[in-house]
Amino acid sequence: MKFGDHLNESAVPEWRNKYIDYKFGKKKLKECKKVLDLESKPWERELSTSSNLSYLSHQSLRSRSGNPSKNYSLLQRQCIKAFLQNWLIETELKKANDFYLWLLEQSKKTFLVLQQQLSIYSLQRDHEAHLLQRLPSPFGVTPKKYGSIGGLGQSTSAVKTYFEKWKHLIDKHGLWPSWPKGLTNVWNNLEKNHRGRETFNRACLPVTAAQAEKLLGEALIDFYNYLQLVKTFRDLNVTAFRKMIKKFDKICKTEELASMMQFAKNNYPLFKHVDINVALMTQRMQKTTSAQATGKVKLTDENEDPIIFWETQVTEWYTKDLVSSNSAQKRHNKRLKKLSVQYTLNEQMIHRNNRAIVQMFFSGIGIGISATLITYTLYLSFFYRHDFTLHKILFPLWGGWYLILMLATLFQLDCFIWHRIGINYRFIMLGEFHSKNGTQLFNNDFATSAISLQLYFLTFFVVSCAICAVISFHWASLSPCGFIYLGIVLFLFVCPNGLIPYWNKVAGTRKWLIVTLFRLIFSGFYPVEFGDFFIGDIVSSLTYSMSDIATFFCVYSSTPNSQCGSSHSKAVGIMACLPSYWRFMQCLRRFSDSGDWFPHLLNAGKYMLGIIYYGLLCAYRLSGSHVRGPFIVFAALYAFFAAAWDLVMDWSLFQTTHQNWMLREDLYLAGKRNWKTGRYSLRGKLIYYLAMIWDVAIRFQWIVYAVAPKTMQQSAKTSFILALTEAGRRFVWIIFRVENEHVANVHLFKVNGELPLPYPVYEGEETPDPIKSDTISLSHLAMSLKEPIAAYHSMLRRRTGTFDSLSKSIPWAHASDFERPPTFTSDQNVQDTDSESEMESVT
Repeated sequence: MKFGDHLNESAVPEWRNKYIDYKFGKKKLKECKKVLDLESKPWERELSTSSNLSYLSHQSLRSRSGNPSKNYSLLQRQCIKAFLQNWLIETELKKANDFYLWLLEQSKKTFLVLQQQLSIYSLQRDHEAHLLQRLPSPFGVTPKKYGSIGGLGQSTSAVKTYFEKWKHLIDKHGLWPSWPKGLTNVWNNLEKNHRGRETFNRACLPVTAAQAEKLLGEALIDFYNYLQLVKTFRDLNVTAFRKMIKKFDKICKTEELASMMQFAKNNYPLFKHVDINVALMTQRMQKTTSAQATGKVKLTDENEDPIIFWETQVTEWYTKDLVSSNSAQKRHNKRLKKLSVQYTLNEQMIHRNNRAIVQMFFSGIGIGISATLITYTLYLSFFYRHDFTLHKILFPLWGGWYLILMLATLFQLDCFIWHRIGINYRFIMLGEFHSKNGTQLFNNDFATSAISLQLYFLTFFVVSCAICAVISFHWASLSPCGFIYLGIVLFLFVCPNGLIPYWNKVAGTRKWLIVTLFRLIFSGFYPVEFGDFFIGDIVSSLTYSMSDIATFFCVYSSTPNSQCGSSHSKAVGIMACLPSYWRFMQCLRRFSDSGDWFPHLLNAGKYMLGIIYYGLLCAYRLSGSHVRGPFIVFAALYAFFAAAWDLVMDWSLFQTTHQNWMLREDLYLAGKRNWKTGRYSLRGKLIYYLAMIWDVAIRFQWIVYAVAPKTMQQSAKTSFILALTEAGRRFVWIIFRVENEHVANVHLFKVNGELPLPYPVYEGEETPDPIKSDTISLSHLAMSLKEPIAAYHSMLRRRTGTFDSLSKSIPWAHASDFERPPTFTSDQNVQDTDSESEMESVT
């Protein structure tokens, strides 16, 4: 594998701008080669002997690198100054080195806090063990024997075990309802104008040693993975620097490698440990990762290599200090071996284990056949005979399923687009860096992206839907195919592993969908995570499918089929209002959790307008022109508000940038910047302008209902076509919404989750009492650091208020749509001061 491809596949997406720009360097070398080709001209050789101006500047570089000057031509000296000195060292190496120093500072502070946490945990564990030894048994009988009299204890124990399993299952998937943590402080936050920060002063029960052990275990593994990222960042930049000089020497016929490497090693901390890591990185690049290559190196002195030293200490903590038995130690050792971050795989390993070809082949055949069958049923629905009403009834029943499956298929296309342009969507949606699973997300090969697996999973739903739909359209009367397909959907979700090939690989996807839909239905009872609000927004574009739920049960009930349409059934309108209601409750929950009226109350107002809009649309269909006026007013208000929210809040467009008119600075979908000017092409930016027009146009589709005749308003064909355009709008919205979230992570250099710690962090040497402990997130550790060019922090806003504060907050308001792991501190006043000073430096 070429190093350029290796670097592209191994680079952390959120840190990509901090690496040495290897591809840009190769383009500059081509320019140097063109310039050196001129040296063969006679007049150029004369100029080379008569001029010594560039030679003097080259001598200054030689004095910095410590290498004696060589007999280079004028053009060679000019290339050395332009490429090596001005670009590679002064620009690229300095950029990578500065960011590496910031990463070291953050890692060191995290290491010290974890060290403090382990010492407190050791005290608490010894204290609890001492208490257990002194605790006497009641009546001299063990609890097991005492509870088994007459079999009563056994039955009670069985019931208790059963409920404990259910409790564990609910806890594991986060399905316990909870009160809003900031409900009691909302009014105080409004009075003090504490906008933009989550409520940190939540009362928290003291943790036990077992709970602390679990929290510390997750935090240590998370830090272990983070150190591997930092180490690979260092190794890749060192290797890129060395290979750039080797290419330069080959093209320009110079001998600068040894002197430049020595100069970098003497002046840049990034190269301080080059002798240990570069050789391993070069030798094993094709077979393994640098993290694995150097993972067995154990150091006892932090000055030798701080990253490997911290990694060694974390490994010992996790496998020795945080275990209570030999079996636990074996589990921890096994888990560490499985969590080696696979930044890149060699081609032989990828193709040997590549199942994506089989999955894509099956998916292509299945979706192709299904598309033909679905198109046939749509043809029958649009061109049925007026005296054959069966197709008119079946059309909305299957049209709702068609829209759901189409949007799910388009979502896979979204994933492919993100994969191609380098957006870390899997971390945004699923948090795949989380220490429970490890990660392979930084490998950019399609075979490891899981897109083919998800499409394979979806194909079973699409094929079964198409077959059932065709059968129902050719049945003599209303068939039970609707119930049959509903049973197939439920079976596919609960299907045991091994019955269908690769079905065990999608177990996590099935669980995630079930849990997220359950949390969506009971919105308001759960904190809003990314999946909750994201699925909620998608479902809000499937109001046609939601309405068809009422139509489905009406058709198969004793109600006459003529009374099941949208012009006769109130239930259809109620079901259409549900998605907006769920999102409305999520916005209120976000406001209650954070005490932040902006943007959550405004967003709740938008969805309240949506509820009114769909309610009036139902009334308009039921009563005709009696509510036409109010319907037009609220439809216009909702469309304008929703379109503005999409563009300004969700996509963070309409910013006053210097280069991209009415857009933002980072435009991943616009392609790569021009390597000379640093600007995006007009063709690339046109994608954003067209998406803005498309979004606004579809938001105003209600005009069709307002201006069309009555028969057009109640037409199932019209409703399906408009629902189809709304699904297309949501497909585009999803692309830019996730891109905008990735831009936020890039500005924050966010590559891992924020896991809570069991004990508070103390600045002094005072040893805290673990029994009275609160928790604090690792994200709090970086608050006192000066982040390099950090644009914002999602939990923080300035207190100055009014229009100036709002204008600065709007481009980043999307970051608070969902709850990130909370940060807890024992001193709220100290945190407020730190937050204020940080925002002053950022803004």
